[in-house]
Amino acid sequence: MRNFLNLYLQFMYSSSRILSFSIIIFVFLVTGQCSSKSSDELVKEGTKHSEKGAYDKSFDSFLKATKLDPKNVNAFYGLGGIYNYRNEYEKAVQAFKTVIKLDPTHFNARYSLGFTYEKIGKPELAKTEYERYNSLKKRFESMLTKE
Repeated sequence: MRNFLNLYLQFMYSSSRILSFSIIIFVFLVTGQCSSKSSDELVKEGTKHSEKGAYDKSFDSFLKATKLDPKNVNAFYGLGGIYNYRNEYEKAVQAFKTVIKLDPTHFNARYSLGFTYEKIGKPELAKTEYERYNSLKKRFESMLTKE
């Protein structure tokens, strides 16, 4: 009987440790998910920071959003704008090209890329992007008027 009691107590002790460990892991996973922001939430946060002139915080939010979701067009577009603000034009070019690669119809990215090309002294590339911007915008506006 004594051996049975010892085995039972050992089992209960190890079971309670396993249960405790499982609870700790569960709580960690749930709180980790609750506290993390989605890529879209980070974009909204970055936009709000930009509107308040907190461009470093805005940059951090947009950059985190791109890391969290490398296909988030709005995150790259916001990041490109911050790079332009910081006079980091080559990085802005890359950000806007990423937007266009992800969404070829994003006419504002075409305009921003043209603006950036102007800043770095590439007027021919700027002109091409402005033309693409105008063409895309006209197509978009004509689709809206048809509806």
